[in-house]
Amino acid sequence: MKKILLALSVLSVSLASPLALADQASAAINASTQSPVYTLDGKLVLGRVESVYLEEIEALKGVSFAGKIDTGADTTSMHATNIHVSSSDPQFSQLKDHKLMKALIDFDPIDDVDYDDWNAELFAPYGVKVTFTIKHPHTGESIEVSRPIERVGVIRNRTQKEPILRPTITLPMTIAGKTVMTQVNLTDRNQFSAPILIGKTFLDNNAWVYAGYDYLQEQKNAQLVGKKESVEIAGVKQKISYSLQNNYSSLHATNINIDSNKQLVSFDVEDGNGSSETLTRPLVRMLNVSGNKRPMVFVPIDTNGAETQYWLVYLTDRSKLNSQLRLGKGTLNRRFMIDTGATSLLSGKPKTISSKSKAMQVSGEESLLLDGIELTAEPSLVVKTPLLKVASFEIFEKKGKEWVTYYLTDQNGEAKQFSKPINKTLKVGDSTRPVVFGTFTLYGEKVELPYAIDVLDEDETSDYFVIGQKMSKNGVLINTRADHLLDSYPLFKAGHIEVAQVEGLSFPVKLDTGADVSSINAQNIKQFEKDGKPMVSFSYQNDLGMEKDFTLEVVDSMKIRAKKGEKPTIRPVVEMQVKLGELEKKIRVNLKDRSRFHYSMILGKNFLKYGAVVGSEHNYILTEKPDYEK
Repeated sequence: MKKILLALSVLSVSLASPLALADQASAAINASTQSPVYTLDGKLVLGRVESVYLEEIEALKGVSFAGKIDTGADTTSMHATNIHVSSSDPQFSQLKDHKLMKALIDFDPIDDVDYDDWNAELFAPYGVKVTFTIKHPHTGESIEVSRPIERVGVIRNRTQKEPILRPTITLPMTIAGKTVMTQVNLTDRNQFSAPILIGKTFLDNNAWVYAGYDYLQEQKNAQLVGKKESVEIAGVKQKISYSLQNNYSSLHATNINIDSNKQLVSFDVEDGNGSSETLTRPLVRMLNVSGNKRPMVFVPIDTNGAETQYWLVYLTDRSKLNSQLRLGKGTLNRRFMIDTGATSLLSGKPKTISSKSKAMQVSGEESLLLDGIELTAEPSLVVKTPLLKVASFEIFEKKGKEWVTYYLTDQNGEAKQFSKPINKTLKVGDSTRPVVFGTFTLYGEKVELPYAIDVLDEDETSDYFVIGQKMSKNGVLINTRADHLLDSYPLFKAGHIEVAQVEGLSFPVKLDTGADVSSINAQNIKQFEKDGKPMVSFSYQNDLGMEKDFTLEVVDSMKIRAKKGEKPTIRPVVEMQVKLGELEKKIRVNLKDRSRFHYSMILGKNFLKYGAVVGSEHNYILTEKPDYEK
């Protein structure tokens, strides 16, 4: 009888149209993806990555660590080495580390208490102490820390019979001026880009998370840099360039020597005039760059008498390039916005963006509508007049005036012809670019603007648009913290768990800001080819009894990094229609066996970036909690 009632309740939800919603007015936020908020309901709004400070540790005061913000993580975790656990209690004093933690969790006074209720008071009678080492990222100093244990973290997975045991301590962590006494489990995170993973033990009741931005809290203090800049490293001048696609910054270095025992890297930095200086810096980790391992270090950066900053770079040969130092998105997100019309801003008094600025903010990855055609767009530090790149164009005369005709491909793959009167022409090198007017849709508003036209380069295959410095009379700023800033979506509050509609089914999903790409439970995955296209068939199931078979085109594949000693897995990626509240998008979803999880789908950054501000301690803010979940 219970199964019948459950099936009926599932059916009623899956067929409901529209989806039963909570009070969406209360979930709305007076902000957008283009103009986000930094606080909400008295709590911080964090981006997907933020600067974390460990101010209680004297040697680390003022030193920031990258922290990935993950609503899907129950516990905060931090990279540490030389982790040891000991007890002053005579019955446990002969045991250390894993053996001690195993004995403690099997000890009746602890084992008889529900795992969720384990705390420092429960472990205190046994005098359990955790010692560990944190390496100062700038100096390489090994900082020894000792704390009483808060609890033993028990982590289970399918690949190991025995659970992983991690010592958990309480440590004050500070983000954007907010200090939270945080339960932190200690582990080796050396293979991850962020040494700290911020989970619910920090987030609950303290912060919302908007996955559409990295370093959101740093944005309001972002320093402006120009299209041409230089800094000094150990007195050696370094020309700067920017990468709007790569996360990591790179520095030209020669004579690179790595001392694996001491975890130090020595190398020479050079300018373009033959001056050089030798540095020795602590090795942060090795980075795989196009199949080659490159050492990553923090280098001291000096600009016009300002306080020395430390930027994370990997060392490589850039001798054939026009800059010694290329800043990637990691450094840009943490510190800067690029003013495409300025130069040498770092040589003067630091300049930040005004809250009243009317400059156009764009990201490194954009799309826009021009005369009703959606185009991929990118900003340029060189191009002044906005530029449309097409396969070809033809200039002709009509009623004594020059016109230009060209074709653009619409979303249906059909070529549409455009003919426009030429306003003027620009001579650029050997080419002549006609300038015309078009109707752009920017931030949801239509505006008439001039743009030039040129043909695609030999290695380019698709029409695209270059956002020049004159796209806005108030200037153009490049903000790499987010993507598609020209597409403005309203922000809204959402719980960690909500009901979503996915390809005609309605069921609870988990909103996971730590996941790049959304993922759905898939059984009986079979890949094949049809009409020259890669395809996949699979069965979706959940523990509520819902089932549906799918056959979809494979649009990509994801290689999931495995734990040490395990083989990486390859997941096919498909596109699926997903709706949450009023937000509906076709997004990429990877296929994975999630049958052991209650929630059969996670929505990651590639959906949440369109406006979902997630509260990790809340469920069902936006949608009604289904009866079968009560």
